[in-house]
Amino acid sequence: LEPVKIAIGITKGTNIKSVDLHQINNRIMEIPGIKNASTRRLANGDLIIKTQQHDIAAQWSDGVYYYPLSFDGVKIEKPTTERNTNTIVFQGPIPDNLTDIINSLSSISEYIDYVNMVESRRWNIHTKNGTTIYLPENNTPMAVNKINVLNQTHKLLSREIEIIDMRDNARILVKTRK
Repeated sequence: LEPVKIAIGITKGTNIKSVDLHQINNRIMEIPGIKNASTRRLANGDLIIKTQQHDIAAQWSDGVYYYPLSFDGVKIEKPTTERNTNTIVFQGPIPDNLTDIINSLSSISEYIDYVNMVESRRWNIHTKNGTTIYLPENNTPMAVNKINVLNQTHKLLSREIEIIDMRDNARILVKTRK
């Protein structure tokens, strides 16, 4: 709320009828996390300002800071050094189909440390216990579903596994830790 008050920029004694609503709206839209804003003046001179914030779906990290990501893939320029433990963290390019990927990963999200793009073609999942899952270029949701089923039946993500390679559709390769 405070950033919006600052962006409005009206102080005591300001003639409300001379305030440029378009400029106020533009300043509000520059606030990180604001998706939409509307400003209107009532006949009595009061201003009505409505804002809509982005819904946070995940976080993106450069390795140091964590940035909120909206469901439509917008990186919100409000970095923090604190990781939100309830969201999936992405590194590398922000996926175009962020919502689809988050939905597919939600079944195993409690095990995920972060997800990163490899060679602009496919994703790797890095788990909290050190396992790296190489996902195929195509049909990421199906591969994640396979991991989820294997985890439910064999506790796959709780084992001492270094790599789970799912890039070949015909088989899954597993490399255990030494």
